[in-house]
Amino acid sequence: MNNKNFYYAVCAAAGFFLIAMTVQGCDLQKMVDVDVPRDVQKSIGSEETISLADSTYEWNRWQDWVSTNSEAFARNIDAGNERVALIESITALGIGALGEVSTTFPGGAVVFSGLSLLAGWFLKKPGTDRVVAKEKEDSYNAGIDKGKAIAATVMDAVEEIKES
Repeated sequence: MNNKNFYYAVCAAAGFFLIAMTVQGCDLQKMVDVDVPRDVQKSIGSEETISLADSTYEWNRWQDWVSTNSEAFARNIDAGNERVALIESITALGIGALGEVSTTFPGGAVVFSGLSLLAGWFLKKPGTDRVVAKEKEDSYNAGIDKGKAIAATVMDAVEEIKES
């Protein structure tokens, strides 16, 4: 048993075994870093680089942020639509009341017609609701698409790190 190659092979195998056992005992997810996209960093206040172990937590924070802000934005849009409907209703009520009273004083019909024409310039045109709804939907979809793109980038980075 004087073969040096045999001893070298045994020492190399033992060294590899020790290194493998040391690496096995380490938390590799704390050693591997994940880059966080700039938009996500700004939105959730994350660092530029986080460990793979923290990536799930940051991912959940990002999803919560997108969900919360999407719901808040939708609520604000709905509240704005309610205010517009209220103002339109009050305006229509006032015009109706003026129409009935305008015939009781001289020149009232002419004044009422002029006010009606003036108010008509400020009323919504036919199809405006569809345009506003389309803009709202496009804006919402653009935000969701951007969020999905950022999320996909983060998930791809996480998957690449997990695979390597």
